[in-house]
Amino acid sequence: MNSLATKARWLGAAVAAAVLLVAGAGTAGARTADGGEGPVRGVPQTVALHGGGQSVAVSPDGRTAYVSTSSRGRGSGLDVVDTRSGAVTASLLLSGGFNAASAEVAVSPDGSQVYVLYGVGHGSPVSLLGVVDTATNTLVASVAPPAQTTPAGYLAGNLSKLAVSADGGRVYMTQFGPTSPQRPTEEGTRVLQFDTGQQAFTGAVTVPGHFTGSVVARPAGDDVYVATDEGLTHLDTGGATPVVESTDSTVGGAFAALVLSPDDTRLFGVNGAGRGFTVDVATDAVTASYDITPHRWLRSLAVKADGTRLYALGQDYAIVAVDTATNTVVPAEGVPGLSYATALVLGPDGHTFYVVAGAELRIIGV
Repeated sequence: MNSLATKARWLGAAVAAAVLLVAGAGTAGARTADGGEGPVRGVPQTVALHGGGQSVAVSPDGRTAYVSTSSRGRGSGLDVVDTRSGAVTASLLLSGGFNAASAEVAVSPDGSQVYVLYGVGHGSPVSLLGVVDTATNTLVASVAPPAQTTPAGYLAGNLSKLAVSADGGRVYMTQFGPTSPQRPTEEGTRVLQFDTGQQAFTGAVTVPGHFTGSVVARPAGDDVYVATDEGLTHLDTGGATPVVESTDSTVGGAFAALVLSPDDTRLFGVNGAGRGFTVDVATDAVTASYDITPHRWLRSLAVKADGTRLYALGQDYAIVAVDTATNTVVPAEGVPGLSYATALVLGPDGHTFYVVAGAELRIIGV
């Protein structure tokens, strides 16, 4: 297999030549699944979005990417992209409010629903969970979370990140502490629990911190992890509402990214200081903490299907590859030249990166 760097150089040259730039138009070539089965590969190309991209998620079959967008004039939206043709097959308007923001997007395990966080206008927090039916690409529910306790003069904090349980029955999302335009954000970070059958919030728990990073749900058991500026918190979600089990203040970070290993034995994380860490989920012990890009932020973490590589989006707008056995950067497998990139996922085929970069979705085959 060619290295990621080789593929990235090929992609960059093609984009520079305007071969792969599309805006609803496809790129010729075979559309194949690995071995004729399983999730299909995305076709390398660049897709123009209806606004600045914020987050991306890919359907379990790999055929569709969902990108949350924000536009000063249009508001907050969701673009639906065919990963093989590059066509934007639907563009949903979530809120027409001036400069309305959008945030994280996630897909249910069966691909039937998409969950997206969004706001309603300039200066307002990202305060709603939208539920989209993927069969019709329509917004079928828009749900506000339970009220957050706020001091006088403060607004409820932004909804930030999402995680869907393995059975699709619950969605977990993070919320910043109360915010004010003139004063620092308060303590009061929360993890909210949404029941997808009831289409309603059914629980909330406050965790240490002012700002949140990622939230992840283990595929087996009732364990959820959330990163905040005050550490990494482990939640037990086996009851009616989440309960804090423990918090480790030595790892995590305000905007730290988390991902579970494919075998569900390790939790990997990267943070805004350019450090990585590994946690044994059986014991919650931190087994490694190491520099990746010192003093330069990392975010949008993904892991290779065999667990041997981590891929993080770096401050230099490049995908950084990390060997999980040695906790060292593998320069030859990095992908540079991703100007204005803010979000990254590795598709379910294990061979396609989806990168949100400004008002574009870049699909990179490796």
